[in-house]
Amino acid sequence: MVLIQTESGQNFLMDCNVTNSNQDRVLHYIGSNIGWRTPITAFICSHRDADHIRGIEKVKEIFPITEIWDSAYPGTTTNSSEYRTYMNIRNQMKKRTIECGDKYSFGSTKLVCLSAQDNRLAKNANSQGLVLKVEHRLEYTNLCVGSAMLTGDSDADTWKNGILKDFHPSILKSNILMAGHHGSDTFFESPTSSVLDTPYTSHIEAISPDMCVISVGDNGFGHPDSKAIRLYEKFSRGSSRGMKVARTDFQGSISLEIGHSESRNSNNWEMRYFG
Repeated sequence: MVLIQTESGQNFLMDCNVTNSNQDRVLHYIGSNIGWRTPITAFICSHRDADHIRGIEKVKEIFPITEIWDSAYPGTTTNSSEYRTYMNIRNQMKKRTIECGDKYSFGSTKLVCLSAQDNRLAKNANSQGLVLKVEHRLEYTNLCVGSAMLTGDSDADTWKNGILKDFHPSILKSNILMAGHHGSDTFFESPTSSVLDTPYTSHIEAISPDMCVISVGDNGFGHPDSKAIRLYEKFSRGSSRGMKVARTDFQGSISLEIGHSESRNSNNWEMRYFG
């Protein structure tokens, strides 16, 4: 789950995985940051798999959701209760189908969609989902002073055959990279070989992050992958404290502030941890 607060006061929630065991902590975190009963401008669904839409009804009960944004591609778990609940909510609300290249400005905060439904990519929810870049740009110079790349469950093919063909590498550069697919090796896996042999790294070289954040909890899929972690560490430059990889299963909820107004000549961001 990613809570995005824009410079002009809008609140966006990207993905949702609220369970019976974590709901008190998660809902309290949202409330303490945006205020209880405060509306959420839009729920942005990277893709409709259960672990990205679970518990959205619990969020909506406390924080009214104005719109739902997604790529309109069906999820993998279409027979799950989470999917049915999400679709019921989506069908009752104002909704927006996000397409590659869409840009939205909220004061100095910019949201840019780098990938959505794409006929060039594999026909699965991960490849057809949203990849979103969040930027903070100075009002008068349009200089980007902080950014975060939110990759959803995108894999190497999404970037090789989609994003890097559509966008110049300079556009992809980001301070923070949210690791793809909860730290899975699919983010680096070339279609023709395994990550152990020739991992695909053109995308992370273009992004050139200061640090990577892995959103992951207890799971039966082996996330995060140790080989992927080594690649995230290798291609990250390191924060001011030398940290290259942060994990929500180790650090807990992570709060990131980008684009301090006093930083006009270099990228600037600050991150805090909440257990």
